[in-house]
Amino acid sequence: MRTELLQGHTNVFRFPVELRAPATLDLLRDLAPDVRHVLNVAESFDLSVPGIELRDMVDAETAEHIVNHLVLEHGARRRVALDELLAPLVQRAVDACRQAHDRYDRAADAQARVQQAAGRNDWTGTLEEKANDLMHQAAEALVAAHLAVEQAEGAARAIDMARRGECWVPRNAGADMMWLCDVQMAQRG
Repeated sequence: MRTELLQGHTNVFRFPVELRAPATLDLLRDLAPDVRHVLNVAESFDLSVPGIELRDMVDAETAEHIVNHLVLEHGARRRVALDELLAPLVQRAVDACRQAHDRYDRAADAQARVQQAAGRNDWTGTLEEKANDLMHQAAEALVAAHLAVEQAEGAARAIDMARRGECWVPRNAGADMMWLCDVQMAQRG
């Protein structure tokens, strides 16, 4: 495990809270890889990345599952059932994000060993192959983490609507953008 200094400090280390804290959506959102980085890495390694439609598909599937399989009356049993539906998805996504981070650390260490060997004019053939293989595994883990995050976020939307007792409706990007614009205009007042 690589130690990480907190930004702007030389003697304060970041403790990987994701190793000890319970998996929550807030923790997941802190750990989730930036989609721009995921797309760049995937393009570099010729990996396919699911689009935004994955989140919407999981959202719809989760809403259908809630209607068909969960207790309909509101109360403690329904809340517990909804929590049990979301918890494994969030846990899997947090674990995938941590695994992607760990694989990247190993790949970066291997790349550093290759550079050190090259600096000493040592033969780097085997080291370089291993480093490239580790970097490819890290890229695959990053895409897998992104996939798990998108699935958890899609399910979270349907589950949150069910918790609030709202009727599920498909996500509409245009309506969401209009709502954001309206909020921004209202804040400017």
